[in-house]
Amino acid sequence: MKMLRIIVDGPRDPYYNMAIDEAIMLTRNSVNYDTLRLYMWSPSGVSLGRGQNANAAYLDNIKELGFKLVRRPTGGGALLHPEDNEITYSVVLSASNTIAKLSVDESAVEIAKGILYTLQILGENVDIRGLGDMKKHDLCYLRSGSSDVIVAGRKISGSAQVRDDKALLQHGTLLLRFEPEIWLKVIRAPGVTEEFLKSRIVGLFEFMEVEIDQIFDAMIKGFSKALNEIDVFMGSLTPKEIKLSNKLYKEKYSNEKWNLLGIQ
Repeated sequence: MKMLRIIVDGPRDPYYNMAIDEAIMLTRNSVNYDTLRLYMWSPSGVSLGRGQNANAAYLDNIKELGFKLVRRPTGGGALLHPEDNEITYSVVLSASNTIAKLSVDESAVEIAKGILYTLQILGENVDIRGLGDMKKHDLCYLRSGSSDVIVAGRKISGSAQVRDDKALLQHGTLLLRFEPEIWLKVIRAPGVTEEFLKSRIVGLFEFMEVEIDQIFDAMIKGFSKALNEIDVFMGSLTPKEIKLSNKLYKEKYSNEKWNLLGIQ
């Protein structure tokens, strides 16, 4: 029987958020279930894609604002994860899962349907399609992606993925409130104005009044449907995952060598 563990996490340090997600992926074969983890950030984080140059971010401004820079294990461009104003999801699937056997683009769309269904449950008309242009903007939300979730022509969610021969990890976002002036302070976007960003990116709270608990509940239902899981249960990290998370936190994600250069 297919099983899905749901972990609803509180706001966590950016370094530890990434360490947890990688630990879940690396230990997937030691458990008999896939995982959906929902979480937030404290303090705000600016994350870089795995292979992205750290020059994509304004490092001094990030430090001055009290944010943390972290490099994701997944790809894509730079993102601001604003404290209280974004919910992040991570999905870890076994390589034997039907969705994980699809191509990266196809699997990304299937997983991102979790956000599509979430917003439909909350009462909003949404779509999944690429948005943006072919230019590799440093700012991830301006990049075109097959799994972008669009509300009235504006992007509210994007995703990035990494996989090996044992498991797949997909990160994605649900933006709650978009403040373009802060994004432009921490991520380089030459020639891009606040007005342009507002025309392309939107937060959930701009068009809907809803409590965080309601959003989490809708996300659990939405992703359970998208992932076609039969047995869904609320869970927590295993001792093995906690141990590996702590190791990755200390040796990788809190290390400037990784965050600035992508070298372990």
